[in-house]
Amino acid sequence: MTSPQLEIPALTPGGSLAEQVRDALLQAIRTGALPPGTRLREIPLSEHFGLSKTPVREGLRLLEADGVVQVVPRRGAIVASLAPAAVQHLYDFRLILEVAAARAAATSDESGDRLRSLHRAMSRSLTEADPTPFLQLDLELHCEISRMGGNPELTEAIRRVQQRIQATRQRVAVTARLKVAHRQHGELIAAINAADPDRAEVCITEHITSACAHVMGELGA
Repeated sequence: MTSPQLEIPALTPGGSLAEQVRDALLQAIRTGALPPGTRLREIPLSEHFGLSKTPVREGLRLLEADGVVQVVPRRGAIVASLAPAAVQHLYDFRLILEVAAARAAATSDESGDRLRSLHRAMSRSLTEADPTPFLQLDLELHCEISRMGGNPELTEAIRRVQQRIQATRQRVAVTARLKVAHRQHGELIAAINAADPDRAEVCITEHITSACAHVMGELGA
């Protein structure tokens, strides 16, 4: 399958050229413009972005490192397709990581202002038909919680797991769950701001397990 380049967003400033290529392709994967199994060919992508093949190749390698793209012998890079069992494993791993992050955030001296700001932005995005803005803010909120805990390795691990999960979400209907997720985010933020790590653990566990149940149900697992 060739890449539908017209549906791939243009590069936006920020980071190296390879990182810009990665971000543009990741956005197209999240929205379903590049579904699982799509072949990502270097020459057409280079022409689309107006770049040489080198930053495109490096951008694909970044996506491969995050598990979003697979490099298959004699076929090149393709958008990864996750089996339901692999999705379950990702959510299991995410739960372990984010429980640790939520507890650390609830015991840190960091201000929760950024969390409240993101939550308000998510409230506004609920009125939009396209769930993409909400999902992007969702990623930012979870990364901010992990950042508050002060462990950059944990933050990076959560970011990578979240990227892979969000790439899978385009295969399922997420709109019906957004209001539930938003309520759960509010409860989690309240627990963190109250410096209650036990309550924060309960909230993040409920949030992730219910999200996993929804996705697995949509996948027919």
